[in-house]
Amino acid sequence: MVYEPEAASIYARLLPVDKLVGENGTVILKAFDPGRKFIVVDAGGGTVDISAQQVLENGELKIIHRECGGPWGGECINKQFVNMLKELFGKEVMNQFKSNNGDDFLQLLRDFEVKKKMFKVEDEESLTIRMALSLIELFLDIEHLDVPTAIARSRFNENLRLKRDKLYIAGSLVETFFTETIQMIIDEVLSILKHERCSDVSAIMLAGGFSEADILQNAIKKQFQSLEVFIPTDGALAVLKGAVIYGHNPSIVSMRVCYHTYGIHVEKEFDSSIHDPKKKINHDGIMRCANIFEVLFEMDQEVHIGQTRSKDLRETFYSEDRQQMRYDPIIYPFVISTNKHPFYTTDDGCMEHGSIIVSPPNGMWPKIVNSKILLKIGGTELVGTCVDKETMKETSVRFEFLPSIHKNPERKRLFDPFYLDI
Repeated sequence: MVYEPEAASIYARLLPVDKLVGENGTVILKAFDPGRKFIVVDAGGGTVDISAQQVLENGELKIIHRECGGPWGGECINKQFVNMLKELFGKEVMNQFKSNNGDDFLQLLRDFEVKKKMFKVEDEESLTIRMALSLIELFLDIEHLDVPTAIARSRFNENLRLKRDKLYIAGSLVETFFTETIQMIIDEVLSILKHERCSDVSAIMLAGGFSEADILQNAIKKQFQSLEVFIPTDGALAVLKGAVIYGHNPSIVSMRVCYHTYGIHVEKEFDSSIHDPKKKINHDGIMRCANIFEVLFEMDQEVHIGQTRSKDLRETFYSEDRQQMRYDPIIYPFVISTNKHPFYTTDDGCMEHGSIIVSPPNGMWPKIVNSKILLKIGGTELVGTCVDKETMKETSVRFEFLPSIHKNPERKRLFDPFYLDI
């Protein structure tokens, strides 16, 4: 697994000179000189993923800002187009069109997908879409109104025109489809540039299918005139090709930035001056505080691949009521937080990220169990390990280091036209 903006830059760095084209055609290779910093904006269909990177002296990549982005991909533009059609034709008509004429609905969106990438603001030309006759006839059957009359009565009367089966959309209206989405992308890049590690970024690379949209390219170049903006040839495939290269040489990315705060769930001796009385428990006759977040790596911390942090833990089974527990596995939970300095694992923004389950040796734990818990940065994943100090037996588990789209349904990668809410 590799984060998409990283894959795109890995691919671009290995391209021949003639396949990297910038606005002036001269500064591109400098973006990949040792010491240089650049931002990669991977604009796909569902999401935009952004990463700030630096080229090290040995040619490896160092991630200098935690990965970010949002659901601002090309699908957002498609939704704006469909919303315009829904306002013009009505929700009932569009729902029936999508349900009963699926092929025509898909063709309509495919046509718009191609045309939106070619749209140029400076040309002030209309965007022409071929309208399905099935939609025009369906509208007439349900609303008893022809499309030109509906356009004349709508707020789009100066921006839309239907001639036979061609719908002409004025450039000023098409531009509004992009406005909000592009501004979200620009705001995110501006936020990254304010970070102390990114203040001297010199270039922006655009990748992904949505990066082919001329209006997006021009908006980025206009906003960031002091930076070199470039798009590698086959930018839409840059992520795929870069991921293959990364698979053969994962060490090419040698440093990352922690997306979360990572740690383990522990108990500590209760201190009434700092601990919550509600978390006070009796553990083998000793008053302890439960749900303590023991931080191993902090959010926004720079880490090397292979870097490891550890914590010594001790479990006891002295009291009568804990004797039965000696036959049960011990669970060591790993936790993450969206806060830099969490105190309890129950604080807002904290969640369990994975756990190590260790079975007792020979079917039963001794009365004292001394363990070492290790957390290792392993490329795009974390490796958690428990070492039994008595037997030196190791138990390990792997879980993701990079942010997961599956925990945020808005950050889905694939665009399904039939998912559009009409």
